[in-house]
Amino acid sequence: MNRNVLGIVGGIVICVAGALGDIAAAADVGPFGPPLGVKADVVRAFTMKVSGAVTTEVKGKKGDEKTGLVGQCKPTMFANFGILHGSSYEQTEITIMSKDPIKTGMTGDIKLEKVWVRFFDLKNEERTFGGKGMLKLAVHDAAAGKRPMTGTIVGTKLGG
Repeated sequence: MNRNVLGIVGGIVICVAGALGDIAAAADVGPFGPPLGVKADVVRAFTMKVSGAVTTEVKGKKGDEKTGLVGQCKPTMFANFGILHGSSYEQTEITIMSKDPIKTGMTGDIKLEKVWVRFFDLKNEERTFGGKGMLKLAVHDAAAGKRPMTGTIVGTKLGG
């Protein structure tokens, strides 16, 4: 496989909830996600399997103080959010951007304009891969106080 190509499959389960420390509390998250520069402890479970130039499996869960949601998803605009896992010296991140809005309650296959995967550590510095992808939503409930989203992000042949 070409060392510049990366294939990813990221499974996500997200739900807005409370948080600790530098992470946003439920009241701070807002109806569409955390404000710019804030990580919200809203991810119940997260698994990312990566192969290609980087081969790894990353797992996170609610309360691990490493996994959180960044970005926003307003039903009238494009979606731009990601899941960040790690600490200040070692991080893995997957971020997506849709061209069209992801409307409240929408499920099924949603084409993504961009899927970015970023790895950062003290040894390898930073490696970023990107390309088109697909968000496959099984559950997407925007009811206040709940807001679960369950699905899979798939990106193949990501360049970087």
